[in-house]
Amino acid sequence: MNKQFLLESQLLSRLEGYRLVRQRPVTDGYVGARRSTAKGGAVEFADYREYTAGDEPRRVDWKAYARLGRLYVKEFRDERQEQLLFLIDTSASMDWGEGESHKGHHALCLAAGLGTCALAGHDRLSVAAGADADVRVCSPMTARRSLPRLWNWLGEISFGGVTDLSGCLRIGLNAMPGATGLYVLSDLLDTAGVEEMLRLAAGHGMAVTLLHTLAPDELEPQGDGELTLVDAETGARVDVSLTPGVLRDYADRLEQLCGTLDQSCRRWGARRLLINTGRPPAEILLYTLPGLGVLKK
Repeated sequence: MNKQFLLESQLLSRLEGYRLVRQRPVTDGYVGARRSTAKGGAVEFADYREYTAGDEPRRVDWKAYARLGRLYVKEFRDERQEQLLFLIDTSASMDWGEGESHKGHHALCLAAGLGTCALAGHDRLSVAAGADADVRVCSPMTARRSLPRLWNWLGEISFGGVTDLSGCLRIGLNAMPGATGLYVLSDLLDTAGVEEMLRLAAGHGMAVTLLHTLAPDELEPQGDGELTLVDAETGARVDVSLTPGVLRDYADRLEQLCGTLDQSCRRWGARRLLINTGRPPAEILLYTLPGLGVLKK
């Protein structure tokens, strides 16, 4: 599977016309492409911050640079830039499926598409991807010119290890401490870990969207006979007879898992959206997510 080219260029070009829907009003932030709903007159200067890779050069205060020898970027109050953090679960359980329905590949495609929408809208974006203590972070990016860096970075991700969403979030927040929006792409099989991650995100005042990524055979297992199931993360083995009763029990367990996740989301003010990797990423990005209020044209 060649992950270097996650989405076709034609689809990426279309996605540049979409924007991520902000989940709540932003009261503090950086200058960006969308106006806030706060009343006021013309653009109002707010503060300076140090330049970071990905900031637009036109925002740099060159007079300050001439005096101080350091790069600073102006911030304003009437135009706001969302600060976003994407969290990608790269544990072994995400290494499942074939082709576009592969859970990990599907998650990377969605991250590439959503990241394209964010950067085309001049939002500030960082991405953390990992499992266990092995977490990689793509440093903050802003504007369309950062898109090739995002796509190439995502194309180099591989999968393995044990899920640790809260640990991944902590490392991501070190790179993006002011993040206001969090998008998590994971199969969410570790409900206790999801609860801890949501608690941590709520403590930082983040609006959280969980993109619950499951393969078709996880949603509706097919077949019959004797099977040996192997836990991709722990190696534990279980012998199973796929009878109609067992399949009904599996469906009940899946419903219970989703119910537990939804309880955690209600507790911490997050939202969970089920993503079936049997549907093409293009369909989900162009139709499903806009229909769910995640993206808009």
